[in-house]
Parts: sequence; C-alpha cells; structure tokens
Amino acid sequence: MSKAIKALHNSLQQGKAVVMAAILSKQGSAPRSPGTRMIVHEDAHISGTIGGGWVEAQVQKLAREFFKTKKGACIREFTLDSKAYEDMDMVCGGSVSLLLEYLPATKDNITIFTKLLEMLEKNQDGFMVSQLPLDSNKDFQMQRCIISGTSQTGGFQLDELTLASLSDHAGKMRSPGVLHVGKERFFVEPAQFNGTLYIIGAGHLGTETAHLAHRTGFKVIVMDDRKEFANKVRFPMAEVHVVDRLENCFSGFSMGPGSYIVIMTRGHLYDRDTLEQALKTKATYVGMIGSKSKRKMIYDYLLTQGVSQETLDEIHSPIGLSIGAQTPEEIAVSIVAELIQVRKEHQGSKSPALKLIS
Repeated sequence: MSKAIKALHNSLQQGKAVVMAAILSKQGSAPRSPGTRMIVHEDAHISGTIGGGWVEAQVQKLAREFFKTKKGACIREFTLDSKAYEDMDMVCGGSVSLLLEYLPATKDNITIFTKLLEMLEKNQDGFMVSQLPLDSNKDFQMQRCIISGTSQTGGFQLDELTLASLSDHAGKMRSPGVLHVGKERFFVEPAQFNGTLYIIGAGHLGTETAHLAHRTGFKVIVMDDRKEFANKVRFPMAEVHVVDRLENCFSGFSMGPGSYIVIMTRGHLYDRDTLEQALKTKATYVGMIGSKSKRKMIYDYLLTQGVSQETLDEIHSPIGLSIGAQTPEEIAVSIVAELIQVRKEHQGSKSPALKLIS
C-alpha cells in the first residue's frame, strides 16, 4: 500500500487531485488482495496496480469521468471472465469489488494521508476507516478518518461506541476488510508496514539483496564497518550506517515486529557476534548466510553462551528459499523470496470474512 499512498500524498501536497481505486473484497482467483490500491493522476499516468489488464483499463476509463465531474465515490463490481483473464494472463474465474474515489487536494485529505504515511513509515499501530454506503449501487461522498489509539485524525469523527467497536475488531485484523457496526458499514485498513530490512554486510551479495528488497517494498538499512563498501554510491536506495565495530552494530536501533535482519558479513566470527546480538532483539526475522557446517559451529558456540536450542531453531540458516541459487543475484532472489513469505505470514494474506458487529 505504501508506494501508492506516497504517490497519492505527493500529488495532494502539490495541489493536484487524483482518482483512487482500492480493492474492497474479492471472490475466487482475483489477482490482488483487499486494500491494494491504484492511483490515477490527471495526466493519465498511474501509480500502483490492482492486477493489470482489463480491470485497470476500466478503472482508467472511469477515472476520466471522475476528473470531468469531480464527483465523490462509488463502488463497482467487476467479474473477471475469460476475456479479462486473457488480458491478465490468467485462466481462473473470480470477481472484485472496487472503491473508486475522486480525491481533491483538500486540507482534510492531505492531513489524513500524511498521518497514514507517517504510520506506515514509522511502523505505528492504527488503521484507516472509510465509511461505505449500505447500498453499494449508490454514489456517495466519502468520509474517513485515521484511528491511532484513542485519537482520530480527519474531519469525520466516529462516536464513542462506534470507535470502541471498530477499535476492538480492527486490532485483531491482519488484513483490510469490511465491517458492519449497527446500521453502518466501514472499510477498515490496518496500517501494514512493509518492514525494515537490516543488512549486516555491504558486500556484493548485500548490494543485490538491498536492491531487490527495496523494489519489493522493504525499507533497507545497510551496516558495515568498511566505508568503502557501505556508502550511498553502492546503496542509493538504502539508509547506510558505517559502524565502528560490527560487534555492537545494533546499538541505538529499536528492532521489533516488522524488523528483518539478514547477516552476511565477511567472516564467520563477525557473523557469530552479529547473530548473538540479533537474537537479543524482537525482530520478526533473523537470517544468516552460510553453510550447514558453519551454522553448526556458530550454534554450538551460542549454546555455550546460554542461547536456547528453541531460539536457534527460529533462525533462518542457511538463508533463503531452496531454489538452487548459485550466483549473488540468484541468492538475493532466494533471500528476498523468503522475506516476502515471512512478511505475508505475519501480515495475513487472506481476506477477513465480512464481520457484523452488533
């Protein structure tokens, strides 16, 4: 979601309206999940994707009408028949429900999406609430707000009872979905951060992994004690830190859920010391490059230092999915594929069922 939100936010900040398409729900084998967004700009270029092909062509056609009429929002159902799937290189049936919305550069819209972007970038808890009509066939004026704790951002304010009900259920949601509260209907989207990847070791494999991870939505932080390797020339997409010693490279960083650590230093002693530090964090993922024999040697040492076997079993090593990778580029693909797999498991890749809250 964050790339599309960034593009939306940039346009609003420049005083430019956009048309936003967001997937509310899907049935069957529709290619993307609820909460996926595509932004159509007035010059017709798009940011993000909701699956490509026929559906996006229909959205672009509708967007032109939105820019002409400057009307509010509507919900449209698209059945993905054989022609649609042919355009999308797919063969299965399905349908998708889309929220389409004209978003002018109002103060309220800028405030809401600035807050959402901040939550995504800082991995803050919260969710965005968009009120939907009970009758999906009627066009409507969108009302939305951002909920973070007990605070609400945006001109639309929920009453205390509705806020409490939504907060209780939204806190248990792992992916966006539609909730009914009494006689009202809302599209609720948890702020899902794509994760921060810490790459320890700025060698050739580190550069390949950093570039690919960045392209798949991770915020990338690279650490090394060699400035000739750890620099913005080699890692233009990353936050780069030249540390005094790898033995305390995590000092000053707060790593919790949403943090991913990949250890690929220039030697097994550095790997060992860095891994020992990593296991003291609350990172979602800790992985280490190397052979099974190297892993055994390091694990045997860590056991003598009081690290439990249960903790060691949670480490991803050898790192990456088993795809027969050999070159740095191929190994990077296997590593990032595993990172994406873990990220999806923690975010929840399945759509929640429609929930009714009395």
